[in-house]
Amino acid sequence: MQLVRSLSEPGPAQGATEPSQTSISDTAGVILYKNPKRKGFSVQNTGLTTIKLTFGATLPTQTVYHVSLKACTVANDGSGGYYVDDCWIGPVGGISSVAGGTCVVTEFSANSPDWDLNADWGLPAKLVG
Repeated sequence: MQLVRSLSEPGPAQGATEPSQTSISDTAGVILYKNPKRKGFSVQNTGLTTIKLTFGATLPTQTVYHVSLKACTVANDGSGGYYVDDCWIGPVGGISSVAGGTCVVTEFSANSPDWDLNADWGLPAKLVG
């Protein structure tokens, strides 16, 4: 069995959110909301706690999650866990192992006004949106 992944639009990302450090609590929450215009995203742990992520409607717990990002050796030293994805457009949940976690979340977008392909002549209207 071969696993094949592809983007629905082959062009490169043309925009990115401004980088900023985000606080992550030991109570789960959404750190990135669903965005159909997203081309990809990255999360880097910049703090001294473990950050756990989930993809979809289920928020992470300390024992149930999709990805775990290791803590930095020293805050903001660049050694923390890093996750990058080039196709997920759904919500991303996050939780810190203890209060006071931090990370940098960056979202890459197409910057195209028609990223949802509503005007794409190559797709029937019933398959888009």
